[in-house]
Amino acid sequence: MRGVQAAFAAMILIASVTPGLAENSSPFIYFATEDPFAGGQPMKNDIYVFGGVFTTGSFGDTIKVFGADYTDSYMVGAAYGRDFTDIGAGFVLGGVTGAAIRFGDDDDTSGELWAGVRLRHQGLVIGDLAIAPALTAGFSAVTGPTEIERDREIRYDGDASLLGFIGAELSFRVRQAPNVELVYQLHHRSGADGTFGDMNEGSNANVLGIRYRF
Repeated sequence: MRGVQAAFAAMILIASVTPGLAENSSPFIYFATEDPFAGGQPMKNDIYVFGGVFTTGSFGDTIKVFGADYTDSYMVGAAYGRDFTDIGAGFVLGGVTGAAIRFGDDDDTSGELWAGVRLRHQGLVIGDLAIAPALTAGFSAVTGPTEIERDREIRYDGDASLLGFIGAELSFRVRQAPNVELVYQLHHRSGADGTFGDMNEGSNANVLGIRYRF
């Protein structure tokens, strides 16, 4: 899967190149406590469209993007998010709901629905670039397991139909296009050590996408 790794590297490199300089009224580098590019009118809604590749490893293995063991199983999907409240120090609490199609050489095509609570930060601003982390936690339901999930159902004597969901992400946005973000997310389905479906790991995928904020 060298092509996948090269794509991740290229996208992150492109996002890291800022085309201009920060506004004169702002430091060149700082942690934002409000939306740095919204001009006092924060955007509360967002739509995220993405595609990604499943890995064979755990959450900890998958987050090592360039060293992960990728499979021939994929997912494409979209999610809607909305910010509910600013809780201070640059942190914003909101919600996310999404849907995806999962497919691959060894997989039957299946669907996934998830919803959760999202905690995000306005991010680190470097010139005209904002790099922002976020974490979504909730639940994920699927119409059928992937090959990896089926193997883990057998291993744990569990059921991967309804599991916990974690979406850990990093987004990149430039001042010249304040409504658009390039987003990397680790899409994680988990039994939370037997709490859901008598499962441990469910599945993990590294995904890339574009988010439009409005």
